[in-house]
Amino acid sequence: MRNRPLCLALGALLAAASGCDSLPTPTTDQDFPVELPAPDARGATTDLTATGCNILPTSAVMASGDDGAGSVAANTQDDNLTTRWSGPGKGAWLTMDLGASKAVAGATVAWHQGNTRQNNFVVSTSTDGSTFTQAYSGTSALNTSAQTYAFSARQARYVRITVNGNTVNDWASITESRACAEQTTPPPTPVPTADAGPALPRLPYLQSVGQTSAIIAFRSGVSCTPFVRYGEGTDLSRTATASAAGWRHAVTLTGLLPGRTYGYSVEACGSVTGVRSFRTASASGTPRVRFTTMGDFGTGGSSQKAVIAMMNKPEWRGEFLVALGDNAYSSGTEQEFQDRMFTPMAALLREVPIFPSLGNHEYVTDQGQPYLDNFYLPTNNPARSERYYSFDWGNVHFVALDSNCAIGMATTDRCSASAQKTWAEQDLAATKQPWKIVFFHHPPWSSGEHASQLTMRRTYGPIFETNGVDLVLTGHDHNYERSKAMKGDAVAPSGTRGIPYIVVGSGGATLRPFPGSQPSWTAKRDNTTYGFMDVAVDGGTLTARLISSAGAVKDTLTLTKTLPATVTATAMKAQSLETAPGPVDDPARAPEGLRFDQPLPPADRLEDVADEDEPKAGAAVNP
Repeated sequence: MRNRPLCLALGALLAAASGCDSLPTPTTDQDFPVELPAPDARGATTDLTATGCNILPTSAVMASGDDGAGSVAANTQDDNLTTRWSGPGKGAWLTMDLGASKAVAGATVAWHQGNTRQNNFVVSTSTDGSTFTQAYSGTSALNTSAQTYAFSARQARYVRITVNGNTVNDWASITESRACAEQTTPPPTPVPTADAGPALPRLPYLQSVGQTSAIIAFRSGVSCTPFVRYGEGTDLSRTATASAAGWRHAVTLTGLLPGRTYGYSVEACGSVTGVRSFRTASASGTPRVRFTTMGDFGTGGSSQKAVIAMMNKPEWRGEFLVALGDNAYSSGTEQEFQDRMFTPMAALLREVPIFPSLGNHEYVTDQGQPYLDNFYLPTNNPARSERYYSFDWGNVHFVALDSNCAIGMATTDRCSASAQKTWAEQDLAATKQPWKIVFFHHPPWSSGEHASQLTMRRTYGPIFETNGVDLVLTGHDHNYERSKAMKGDAVAPSGTRGIPYIVVGSGGATLRPFPGSQPSWTAKRDNTTYGFMDVAVDGGTLTARLISSAGAVKDTLTLTKTLPATVTATAMKAQSLETAPGPVDDPARAPEGLRFDQPLPPADRLEDVADEDEPKAGAAVNP
């Protein structure tokens, strides 16, 4: 190369610190191992001090390439901080061969010009030298000391450091590197406060948070095997790794305790997310539960964003969010979920778990398959279906139903209406929780545009009444409406127990006028307020309030009951939620349909949220 003599001359004059990392093209493809001499035969001064690392000896070292000017891979093992390996291009890698499979728990790296260059890198391990699993990713600290990066111990023969450029150029430059066994004095785990590295196309969102486990779901721009660091408070000393490489990830955190606050940070393909926190489900017997709920919100528009902004304020943020369907307008496609739900709700969903139900708009695309691909929900029914499920939080038992299936919108191979009904009846009868709340999309009682869904009322109303359901939450009509306590097809007679049904279709989709006057069974209705419900259960009192996007309380419902004396925190064993594995990607090929040319505009027009025809047999004018 024409520039090489000049570069070598400059190197002699300016010393090793100046480097020649501007060479654009590698001249060596060093894909074979370089055998290293025994440690006592190297003849170099031991300059490397690897704090917090029990060094494992390296028998051979290899790299993706070098600068062709003597900065070769072997320099990283010579105990000499004046030599280095330099590899060109983002993604350049250095691999240490330990000679045999050993317990590896970290890597130490001394970066060339580490006080001026902040490197973006990934550490991965392998047993066979061909398939590597990510163990750590991050950015280097701006100093010249050897930096130790600890990860959970695993068996490996090969340890690879992949460098995705630095703040000066796209080169990889390492003076010394070592693999570490279990650390004797591990350095404190740094807590990232802000997102760093390449932006994740979908930020983390919380799924199936139970008493002892939780799922952190997210998506990466390239294929990798990411991991999540987590722990109580700001202690992120525990690690959970994805089960496979790919673009769509759902990492399960285990060994959690009920009702505790945990911090977490995702490390994936060079991306590191700033630490966020969430609260695990309260133990059975915990008297206080607080959550938020709404439906018909997935527009990506200004009204939805205003509701989400208010819901995310500290004074209104619940422990979790119950979503009542129509989560992504207008057809529940993959891009609509991305642009009209996950993007505008990203800040909230990083810290507040969402428990959704299927709306009719999700059913437009393959009967809700994108919905099922985007969520990781409990599978505690015999069909192991995420279309309907239940979970406990403190003293409350929640049941999510697929009302589309119940009214005949589903084909039998996707969802059996009779199987769902049987399961719901058995599930509600079996729970020992004193409070029972059911949620789904189509309202059994509504004076809005769609009117009452009589199939849902006649099929499930008797089940709810027999099994002591306290509250039913729905959406579908783009307004707010709360019924009086209902029983059968009428208001419950004085002195008898009834169930209030609430339509909370005010989450963001264009509000619609009521077609007629207010019926006698309606306690409160409102078609001018965009908002959500704040629901708090405290012992024997349930208080539900409609909160507008401006923060005003527009309606309040209070229910009271005498709790059985046997309800205690030790009455039931803490359990994790059983969930579906979700889509599995080919790690070598990007899934089709996940990349979009440009973002969708908001679905803010009436025609954007218009409904397709539904079965007529179950819908009728209200009595």
